Amino acid sequence: KHTESIGKRAKAIRYKDTSSRWGSCTSEGNLSFSWRIMMAPPAVINYLVAHEVAHLKEMNHGPKFWKLCEKLCPDTDRCKDWLKRNGGALQAIVFE
Repeated sequence: KHTESIGKRAKAIRYKDTSSRWGSCTSEGNLSFSWRIMMAPPAVINYLVAHEVAHLKEMNHGPKFWKLCEKLCPDTDRCKDWLKRNGGALQAIVFE
């Protein structure tokens, strides 16, 4: 849905065991996400996907990026706040 609205496609989507970031986008268009986002509320998952998809068009965190991110996910600020409050608990989850 998000990729269609900006006219870009991801080359690949991967899930990783990361401890320092929720997601990333390479200059080649590969998106990666922490598997831990699957335990976040749907709105937060939507924000994280929108955030990385926005990087397909804007590879920085400048004003154009945030404008696009908010267009893709109007709940951007609320979701960022949720991650600030609860992200540490998600990052602490470890399976042995």
